[in-house]
Amino acid sequence: MKKTLLTLFLGVTAIGLSQDTNPSDDHPRTNQKHEIRLDALEALAVNTIELNYEYIISKFSGVGAAISIGFDGDDIENYHKFAFSPYYRQYFFNKKDFGARGLFAEGLLQFATGEEVYSNFLENGNIETGSNDWTNFGIGFALGQKWVSKNGFVLEISIGGGRYFGNAEGSPEGFVRGGILVGYRF
Repeated sequence: MKKTLLTLFLGVTAIGLSQDTNPSDDHPRTNQKHEIRLDALEALAVNTIELNYEYIISKFSGVGAAISIGFDGDDIENYHKFAFSPYYRQYFFNKKDFGARGLFAEGLLQFATGEEVYSNFLENGNIETGSNDWTNFGIGFALGQKWVSKNGFVLEISIGGGRYFGNAEGSPEGFVRGGILVGYRF
């Protein structure tokens, strides 16, 4: 009886020691909670820089903020000069212990300022040009996919938008959120 109990105890101990106690140890970014990303598509397509910071709350969620700064919009009819967008993300279908990656839905707020450039044709044949500066606040939603490599590099693709609530003269009714972002998790 003692030999059977000793054999059973040693067998269970050996099996227990051979098991991976933390399945997320195979990914070195498991305990990293901070991400910084740059919207590469926006930087290349329009004259705007957008920086994002995200704090990973859990493998299923994160909070963050994006700051977007537009440069030289003289040739654009209506553009934003500055936008600040705090957001909350929920990640779905995340079957791995290392989280905050994969398919996500994002709820966001946006505070933005911008300029509307206009031209009016007058009855006498002349053209009147001018601009209106605007400031507005809105709410939006986005969907996307995020990949994180084992060395911490991040690639994200997202698309979404929202609606402004204010009635500032010259302000657009809504905004677009999304792009192709590259970054690093640390």
